[in-house]
Amino acid sequence: MKKIFALLICLLLLAEVAAPSFAQTYKRRHRSWFGRKARTAAIIGGGAGVGALLGGKKGAAIGAGGAGVYAFNRRAARRHFSGRTRTIGTIASGTALGAGAGSAIGGKKGGVIGAVAGAGTSYVVRRRHSRPRY
Repeated sequence: MKKIFALLICLLLLAEVAAPSFAQTYKRRHRSWFGRKARTAAIIGGGAGVGALLGGKKGAAIGAGGAGVYAFNRRAARRHFSGRTRTIGTIASGTALGAGAGSAIGGKKGGVIGAVAGAGTSYVVRRRHSRPRY
């Protein structure tokens, strides 16, 4: 039994070491039929769906907010959305994330405070990252 286990571990280690050499062949990139903006919407919808399954309405807000912040700041979104659209989407996502987290912690009043805090924080972070660095 020990020999079989040792052989299995060695084969797994060999496969792990050899995997990068198999990945070096050039493949032509597949152009997706699923558009970039539709993919962003699907990311946000998926985050809301997973959050709703895990935590109800507040979880849906947290999931959609977190997924939106990710979706509007990834590399493909930087190429395919204008700066103004990305700013609005990031601030709206941060607001939803803050409202969901605040209402989960402190009810309605916490939701309002969380929404204001989320909007302010996402605005400051977005403005800070959009300026050129020297």
